[in-house]
Amino acid sequence: MEKIKQNKIWITIVVIGIIVIGILLAMLHQQKQNSPEAQSSSYVSSAKASSASTSVQDKNNEKAYAKKAAKMKGHVFNQYFTTWSKQDFINWATNYLSTNKTNKQKDGLKENFGTSKTWQNDFSNADFPLDDIAKQIKSDGTVSSYYDSVKDFNKAYPAINPDDIKK
Repeated sequence: MEKIKQNKIWITIVVIGIIVIGILLAMLHQQKQNSPEAQSSSYVSSAKASSASTSVQDKNNEKAYAKKAAKMKGHVFNQYFTTWSKQDFINWATNYLSTNKTNKQKDGLKENFGTSKTWQNDFSNADFPLDDIAKQIKSDGTVSSYYDSVKDFNKAYPAINPDDIKK
């Protein structure tokens, strides 16, 4: 009988020890989860999920912008709507380049290219954007940053909302 009591005591001590060890292991596991190393993997997976979500949203926006651009009419120059055609730019460049240097470089010479923005030569700062545009048209035979349609502009810049093109 005494052996049974001693065995019960030992069994109780072992069970209590196992419970204490279990509690300590659970606390250790909890601390590991709160460690920077554990959180960094959680952060990485969260960042990946966020990036994937942003990527999907960007693709959806691009599709919507493409549909919108296909319905819009007009020419685009430097992210501005323009009333000028490609030929109008070429004619302007030919006329501009045939003008003598004194008239081209006079202060305040400006052109809007059918947009709401004005490009202006500034002799005092030796800044001649009109010269640069005319020379580029003459050398390339075309205007950079000019698009015959909003759809063409959208193909070059799919992430830009066509509604953001300045009037």
